[in-house]
Amino acid sequence: MHAKFVHAPNLRVFFYEAMRKPGSGAYFYATNVLETCRRALEQTLPALPAPRRAAAEELQRRCDFTPEGLEDAERELGAARHLDLATDPLMGSMFDYLAADGPEGRARMLLAAFEQGNPEVIASLVAPVFHERVPVRDEQDSTARGVPFGGALLACRLGADCGPGAPRTLELCMLLGWCADSVPAALQQGLGVHFAALDGLANQVVNEIRRRDPRRLVPAPR
Repeated sequence: MHAKFVHAPNLRVFFYEAMRKPGSGAYFYATNVLETCRRALEQTLPALPAPRRAAAEELQRRCDFTPEGLEDAERELGAARHLDLATDPLMGSMFDYLAADGPEGRARMLLAAFEQGNPEVIASLVAPVFHERVPVRDEQDSTARGVPFGGALLACRLGADCGPGAPRTLELCMLLGWCADSVPAALQQGLGVHFAALDGLANQVVNEIRRRDPRRLVPAPR
């Protein structure tokens, strides 16, 4: 399903096909479609510099939603998720993790997500650990500067398709002007000297995931 999402020539068609055949991550990726397309449709194309405008135009073309059509799709997804969330293993994994009882319960749910193997779900669940491991709260610190992008880089390191034309690659260009042929390259361009700290932290987290060590990746209780 991940590859179909990344390479879909028409995300509106992908969305409705996924909604007709739930059960293999369809609702999870349908949600991704709507989030991506909402951001794309919010762009005012004439106001954007040329590279950002080109990325926005490409995403809008692939989204193929009118504003009204996007609102209809959001209502349809909202109704489906309330009625039948259990049919989607990826969405179910995320909600099971959030509903788990304490750190031990979350560690068990995280281990189950590792076994399931979807890089974007794992990255979403583990992303908070990037905030915990920032050594200082100074926004100029190299690690702190990269923290908001930790989940995106982690998904790539875990095997998500983050290459040219991937929605996340286009979004970084459209929203931030970080235009490159992959998510990691775009982050390196945008973060500059701060990228190395983020990359090192992402590699550390990847190694812990591969060792199946979920306890180190569950945020400490507040």
